[in-house]
Amino acid sequence: MDLETLISGLDIRAVDDRADLSAIRVCDLTEDSRTAVPGSLFIARAGLVNDGRGYISDAVECGAVAVLTDSVDAAKPVRPGVVVLIADDLLKVSGLLAERFWGNPGEKLAIAGVTGTNGKTTIAHFIHQLIRGCGVRCGLIGTVVIDDGRESARAAMTTPPAIELSRTLATMVEHHCHAVAMEVSSHALDQGRASAIGIDAAVFTNLTGDHLDYHESFEAYRDAKGLLFDGLGEGASAVFMNGTDDGAGMAQRCAPGVDQVWCTLDAGESGNDGWAITVQSQTIEGMRVRLRTPIGDLDAHTRILGVYNAMNLIEAVAAADALLAKLGVDADERVASYIKTLTRMKLPPGRLERVDAEGDTIRVFVDFAHTDDALRSTLAGVRDLVDPTARLWVVFGCGGNRDTTKRARMGAVAADGADRIVVTSDNPRTEKPSKIVDQVLSGIEHSDRYRVEVQVDRAAAIAHAIRIAEPGDVIVIAGKGHETEQILPHPAGGVSTIHFDDREHAYEALRERRLRLMDTEKR
Repeated sequence: MDLETLISGLDIRAVDDRADLSAIRVCDLTEDSRTAVPGSLFIARAGLVNDGRGYISDAVECGAVAVLTDSVDAAKPVRPGVVVLIADDLLKVSGLLAERFWGNPGEKLAIAGVTGTNGKTTIAHFIHQLIRGCGVRCGLIGTVVIDDGRESARAAMTTPPAIELSRTLATMVEHHCHAVAMEVSSHALDQGRASAIGIDAAVFTNLTGDHLDYHESFEAYRDAKGLLFDGLGEGASAVFMNGTDDGAGMAQRCAPGVDQVWCTLDAGESGNDGWAITVQSQTIEGMRVRLRTPIGDLDAHTRILGVYNAMNLIEAVAAADALLAKLGVDADERVASYIKTLTRMKLPPGRLERVDAEGDTIRVFVDFAHTDDALRSTLAGVRDLVDPTARLWVVFGCGGNRDTTKRARMGAVAADGADRIVVTSDNPRTEKPSKIVDQVLSGIEHSDRYRVEVQVDRAAAIAHAIRIAEPGDVIVIAGKGHETEQILPHPAGGVSTIHFDDREHAYEALRERRLRLMDTEKR
């Protein structure tokens, strides 16, 4: 695409107004000078860690034919023949450029965007499964994985930067996707990563304290989440749970032409004509649910665990239905496909993932819960599923160089929701692990400390809990979920990253427990 066409109508101006922009062919967009190639347009902006404006010369050396930045001074000196472009709102125009360059893929897909503190990954995965279950090819963008309709790859962050996001959507279109379910983080909303993408169904989960290291105040965090609903266009749907002040606040940000979809938990046979879910029964193997929807009622047994996941489920069905309706799928066909899909629905990796096996005398779950609200929901959900006489364990820590305000709250939640607590490390990064542990412990009353053990080494903490748990006990290993690395302080400064998977350590500890039991029985 020629540069003149690419920037036409956008708030971008060339430093040299004599340059013939129509003669410059742009073959790629990039914000990383290391990936610049001959024909690239390099977008040089300040980031949280690095300032791209300091790498303009590197990008030009690699063949960039144009540079877009927000400072004339930053682009001096630039090799003759390289066009320098200036934009006052670099974040906004970057997304618009990306969409235009890749053929506006966002306009060719029905898009569900999910935001909130907890539940984003689960709801996005549920939407993905529900739409695919209806025979519609659907992409997925989120914390765990990116599925472009043909293959899946590990995700580097919850919501990719604008350029990568549009490139990914274009790949989905190329792979014949008609829809996409994506998580939209508060960081992404604040940085405008998805501002050029039209969202057809926006889902709000909940709002509790998190990421205050970035947003600095709860109000700023809340307002960042609200940007998703500010940007909804006429005819889009916004999905909320009834009975939450935060949901009501987000709903007020929607324009008059946005369809507000309200979901209810445990509505029974009565209630409004909206979307509702009732948990009829539940065991450690799953739960039977009844869904009441505007297009029909349905009953299903699902392998999903936890009442809080019933809320995730009803919001996912409502959002998926909005997309499928937009795509012209018949209502009766949608209901029939939901019944089939619900019976085989799976939680995402590391979300209340059961890792014990047949023959184990204890139950062990790995979960991503890393906020106080998420940990509270997870422990309450598991508590409902186990024998009242069984002890509930939780093994958890808090991440370093992140929001410190939630550490004491998580300690208090653990003491309230579990019988035995093992406080350990999460990803301490550059912080001293013992300092983080002390802050967690500050939230636990001294009268409850007899139920608490500290083991800073996470592998040892997992092994310890599994080794000494009594038959019938249930252990929740919380905080890292699907993650396969641990970020630790390096003795020389900075951090070091090692391979670490809670599930692998739990599997090994359970195997050793079985072997000890067999050895005891032989004696």
